[in-house]
Amino acid sequence: MNKRALIALSGGVDSSVTALLMQQAGYDCVAVHMLLTSEAADSSAAAAKAIASQLQMPFYEFDLRERFYQQVIEPFMQAYAAGLTPNPCILCNRELKFGALFQIAQQLDCQFLATGHYARLAYSKDYGRWLLRQAADLAKDQSYVLYALSQAQLARVKLPLGDYHKEDVRKMAAEAGFPNAKNPDSQDICFVPGGDYAAFIERTLAARAAQFSPPGDMLDANGQVVGQHRGLIHYTIGQRKGLGAHGKPVFVQEICAQHNTVTIGDDESTLSRRSFVLRDLNWIALDAPPQEPLACSIKIGYKHRMHPGSICLQQHKGQQRLHACFDVPQRAITPGQAAVFYAGPTPPDAADAADDAAIVLGGGTIERLVCGVCP
Repeated sequence: MNKRALIALSGGVDSSVTALLMQQAGYDCVAVHMLLTSEAADSSAAAAKAIASQLQMPFYEFDLRERFYQQVIEPFMQAYAAGLTPNPCILCNRELKFGALFQIAQQLDCQFLATGHYARLAYSKDYGRWLLRQAADLAKDQSYVLYALSQAQLARVKLPLGDYHKEDVRKMAAEAGFPNAKNPDSQDICFVPGGDYAAFIERTLAARAAQFSPPGDMLDANGQVVGQHRGLIHYTIGQRKGLGAHGKPVFVQEICAQHNTVTIGDDESTLSRRSFVLRDLNWIALDAPPQEPLACSIKIGYKHRMHPGSICLQQHKGQQRLHACFDVPQRAITPGQAAVFYAGPTPPDAADAADDAAIVLGGGTIERLVCGVCP
């Protein structure tokens, strides 16, 4: 069997230890660094090349900036302009980390692709499928952003960090003499340092920004105009800051791209909803969406905790759509974000053993909120 593996080497501590563990496991490793943004070009590529040299691995750098812009940044900006709140990391995983890199792996005759994601993979005879499970380190678990992977991809992916906690990874990096062993974790989206998405879009589009996301009416809960918003890219459901002075705390209740309006209100309880409809579905532990209500745990954001609910196909306006429903209303369910469904224990009760970790059933993109459809 070909045991040649492509290592996605970013230059950070997680991908560096991934390379080390794959090498120790006996794989013939090839390190590849993706150049995605001009800002990160010098430092990240140099760090990745240094780790590859230390491990005596062949090293390749691929300039994927144009593809990254077209497949991640452009859809990210378009989604914000449409009043959605996207997750670009999921797009990047699908299009670049497990899209472009698999194409590069084929070019370099690599059967496997190894990344520094914290999640666990195993083939289940009971399910007859590859299963994606939470990582041992629930605080670092990244199974949420991997829900869009196919069975064909899962069969070729290696996630060696899934069984380790972050402190163990840093210890291995230090013992190996890696200079990045104590580097802080990245907290922001890689192309939006500081986390100001609207400023990034305005800076990227420059003179076109005002036309791309023009100002419009800000409405109260009764539909009355109470001010002007600065463009939909500046707002997300549940937002409290940056809404102007209204004599009392208010929150973004609704964003309507069709009419270019932002609705605000002071009743925070109206932000809590139970049910929503999804699009762009992908199933991992299931062959198809459930025809009857299926109890599961639902996670609606990378930093959100999962909560119990159910999913099933239902008729809506003559079409079958997947509906998800929380048992208890949740705050700020946000169109554009991903919802991922899990079977098994819910944190913090999940044990470290792989068989006890929650399994990813599948997931999709939140399309809209709905009322009165919960089973």
